[in-house]
This record gives sequence, C-alpha cells and structure tokens, in this order.
Amino acid sequence: MLSGSIPQAFTESVASAPDRIAVVGSGPISYSDLASRADRVAARLRRVGIGRGNTVGLFAQRSPEAVAAMLGILKAGAAYVPFDPSYPAKLLRYIHDDSAPSAMLVQDSLLQSHGDAPFWSGRALPLTADGAEPPTGAPGEWPTVRPDDPAYIMYTSGSTGRPKGVVVPHRAVLRLVIDNDYVDLGPGEVVLQFAPLAFDASTFEIWGALLNGGTLAVVSDPYPSLEDIGRAISRHRVTTMWLTAGVFHLMVDNHLEGLKPLRQLLAGGDVLSPVHVVKALRALPDCRLINGYGPTENTTFSCCYTIPRDFDGSTSIPIGRPIRHTDAHVLDDTLRAVAPGEEGELYVGGLGLAIGYHNRPELNAERFIAAPTDSAAPGQRLYRTGDRVRQRPDGNLEFRGRADRQVKINGKRVELDEIESCLRTSGLVQDAAVVCTTTATGQRQINAFVTPLAGGAVSTEAVRAFLRGELPDYMLPASIVALPALPLSPTGKVDRARLPLAAPPQAPTPIPQAPQSSIEAALAAIWCRVLGRSAVGLDDNFFDLGGTSLQLLEIHAIIKSSLQLELTVLDMFQYPRINALSGHLTRRTEQREGLLSAQDRALRSRAALGRRRPPPPAGGPR
Repeated sequence: MLSGSIPQAFTESVASAPDRIAVVGSGPISYSDLASRADRVAARLRRVGIGRGNTVGLFAQRSPEAVAAMLGILKAGAAYVPFDPSYPAKLLRYIHDDSAPSAMLVQDSLLQSHGDAPFWSGRALPLTADGAEPPTGAPGEWPTVRPDDPAYIMYTSGSTGRPKGVVVPHRAVLRLVIDNDYVDLGPGEVVLQFAPLAFDASTFEIWGALLNGGTLAVVSDPYPSLEDIGRAISRHRVTTMWLTAGVFHLMVDNHLEGLKPLRQLLAGGDVLSPVHVVKALRALPDCRLINGYGPTENTTFSCCYTIPRDFDGSTSIPIGRPIRHTDAHVLDDTLRAVAPGEEGELYVGGLGLAIGYHNRPELNAERFIAAPTDSAAPGQRLYRTGDRVRQRPDGNLEFRGRADRQVKINGKRVELDEIESCLRTSGLVQDAAVVCTTTATGQRQINAFVTPLAGGAVSTEAVRAFLRGELPDYMLPASIVALPALPLSPTGKVDRARLPLAAPPQAPTPIPQAPQSSIEAALAAIWCRVLGRSAVGLDDNFFDLGGTSLQLLEIHAIIKSSLQLELTVLDMFQYPRINALSGHLTRRTEQREGLLSAQDRALRSRAALGRRRPPPPAGGPR
C-alpha cells in the first residue's frame, strides 16, 4: 500500500466497511457518505479543469466538510494548500501568491467575512459541492495519482523573512499512518482532529483515522477550551489524540480527568516536562504516552518514544528511535557519523521525506542534501533538521538543542530571523535583534530589541501593530524594547548575549485606577501570574502585553476553576482587556441571575396557585 496514494488507501477503507462511521462532528458520516461527498467535490474541480499537477487552496476551519474537500482535491489529482483563518491577511496573500493555486475552496462563513477584500485572486468556490451527483463513471476517468505526486503544500516559518512551502507527496503520508510501529491505528480507533488544518499534526489525525478504517472526531469550534477538549474526548469516545507539549502541560495541570478515556496520547512539538509526564502516567494507567518528534519536511513524525510506565522524572525524555520506513543519522560538520554518546546534528530521510520547498531551489540545495559516499548514508537524500542530538546507550536519541536560531512556540516552528527581517523592512526602526527567553513559569517567549531611525524615536505601539498585520499570533514578540543602539561584538556583529534580558524589557503600563470590583481584582491577579508581571493595567490589551493564545487558554482554565464564572475562549479573544472582560462577565452573571430569579418567581407562583386551588368535589375527581 505504501506504493499507492491517499485516495487509493481511502477507497480500500470504504470498500472494507462502507457503513462504518468515518467522521463525527455535528453528526455521524459513514465512509460511503464521505466518499460520495468527496467525489462531488472532485467532479466539480474536474469540470473547471483541475487535475494532476494543479494545487487547490483550502480556506476553512476544522470541519467534516473540510475533510471531504481535502479528499475531493486529492481524488481530482491535485494537491491542497491549507490556509489558516487566524493568519493576517497579508500573510495569507503571500502564501496564495507563492503557491499560486488554480482554484480556492472557501468555507461559506469565511467567504462571507472575507468576500469584500479577499486575499485570493479569481473566483472562489464554496467548500461544499451541490447535491448533484458526478456523472456516471466520472471517478474512473480521473487521473491516476502516483506515490510521488504532491499531496499538499504546508507553509512554515522561514529564516530569510519569507515563509516556505513544504511539498509533501502521497507516499510520505502513507508512510506516516500505514504499517507503522509507533502507534496503533485501525478500525477500533477514534482519533481526535484538534490541530489546525495548516499545522502538520492534522496530517496524522485525519489520515491516521481515515486510511485505517477508524473514526475521525472533529473539534469544529476554532477556539476550544480545555474543558471542550475533554468533553469531545468523552462524547466521541476518543481513543487516540495528539497534543502539542504546551497544551499537554495545560491539560495535565488543569483538566487531567479529561484525558482518562484515552488509550494512546502522543505529545510533542517541543520538550516535554518530566514532572507533567510523571503526573500523567500516574493518573492515566490505561493510556500509552508517546513522545513524538519530527519536522514538517519529514511528514510530522521522524522519531517516537513510548515513555515507560516506571519513568520517574529524573531524566529528560528522549525523542526515541526512527519510526518504520525512516532513517535518522547523527552527523558532524563534515557529514560523518559521530560515535554513540557524542553530540551531532540530526539528518533524516526515508519514505517520509518531502519533495522539497516550493519554488525555493537555493534552499532545497542547502537543506535537502545527498550524503557523501563515505558517510553513514552514502548517496541517500537527507533533510538537515538543525537539531543537535546524541544517542543514549539504549539507542534512543536525546534532543540537545538547536544548531541555528529556530525555536518552537507551542509546537509551531519560529525562525527568529524572519521576525528580525520583518522588523527591518517595517520602515519604523533602524535595526532589530530578536531573541527567545524562558519565563519563570517555564514558557518560551520572544523578545524584540529595536533601534530608532535617524533623528527619531521608536513607537513600540506602531511596531506591534505592524507586526500584527504581518505575522501569525504565535510569532509576535512578548516585548518590544527600544534601545539607542544594539550591542556589538568585536567583529561588528550583534552580541545578543549582551542584550538586557535580565531586566524587565519594558515597564508595565501604569494602572489608571485601582480595580473597581472583585472580578477586576481577580482577573488582574490571574493575568500577572500567567504573564509573569508585577502589575497590569485594566485597559491593557492582553496581546500587547505579550500574551499568547496558549496563555489565554491557561487563563481561561484558571477563571473557570477559581472564579466559577461562565465564559468561552472566544469571549477572551473578543474582550482582551481586563475592564472589558470584567464588564462582559458581570453582564453575563446578572443575566443568568435574572433568568434564575424569573424562573424562581414562576415556580413560586405556580406553587402558590396550587395551594389556592379549591379541593375536588365530594366523591373524588370527575
């Protein structure tokens, strides 16, 4: 089957059990129904000339309709390019122009909200096809998809200031989820689809379920809370899921019971905390916990490590061994294998390797290399990960750090040089340096240092507003500090070690007034705790203080548990200031109390009416 394609593998799942449930969201969808929906999408694309060699943009939130659209694009012979609705319009426009999709499939709600100023050119097609069935025999006329044909192009952060599109073939997806040795996938598994479609973890979730006859449980809410994740696991009887290290840590700290139904939990994208792993192992005795590692360029996972149940937290957690059909080599600067126990750079290859970067031949030559004949992998095509590792005595690989300035923020790749490049081209600063630090709470945050234009001053508010229109939220700096000049080394290069990281990057915005209510005071204390600040202003924007979506998720969980107040994660995005959020919570509480009071009055009224009702006539009721 590894010599086939995604549509071929899916067709076999349909043939083996057409009535089995393939996707659950708002309602169950069988394999035969999902195949029919995908065929309608494919037929519609074929009618407008889409076929093998084309790309189709997919602008959608997680949903069963998006899954059917993915399948339809692949059945038509094309590759899909997922666009994340949370990205700023300028970034979406860059990805569109770089990938040059022949067509765009757009979710109805997004078509309505972006239709006046679309980032795409040409006509967009609605995500769902009409009810008309494709012509008889049309699927048989569709092109044969080959293993090395592109399946999707997924964009990641780029060190040159431009995101780069990773072109992943069908064979790489099949190698990830079929005939694997790191996780059990089959008809009995229910896999949660929680990752955004433009994040490569969704590749494991969607195709891991559908190409093995399992069920895909879609979390359609774009802003789910930790409680929502737990409820989805329980409601859909999820058995297998993947979480970034950051969300895994939050679930363990705030909603561990929500993970108890799982049989398999993969976590990764960053270093796992041994303390959280030990806590999870003790609370989840029936769940296999797997540390998953891998770059997008080698299709989601390259190495995996099943954490033993007797792990005591006294050591770091290795990234494990290469999964089946994957090669991993630890090489020195001359591309020679290092001895076990010595540190080197990790190079990966095998069937999961991407075709390369879209339209980036110079970067392909740098990152996708042919190993020299005297190396550990003579003539083999390898991807240079930039990760420093060493092999432990038991054969497992241990992550030791980066060879460059790439970091991971909540599992997503961030090239600090891309942020620097963006700052330098803003027209608002003379120069910039960006570094990543770790807060007292153990979270990574990005700090930017900028210098003013000649004869001027830096408006950090203007710089932040500019970045918000250029970069996804997980790449926004937690602080922007203006300096007269950047410190330089004797050779004239920026000396990042001398940047004033030890001191608070900037004084907090003065509090205009003391909290006016107990809710405002509680919210301010929670914000300070999570953001690591001594004070916050009631009118400060959470995101302007450097807050991330992961921290927002943590604050939401704390508010729910400690204040016992009802709110959604979306509420917190819509009310990012303490005074605004407090007002929203107060209004909601008053409305709820008013409703309960009205219901109580109605109940008392009915009870009183019952007491006044005259007794039945003699002889009993008639």
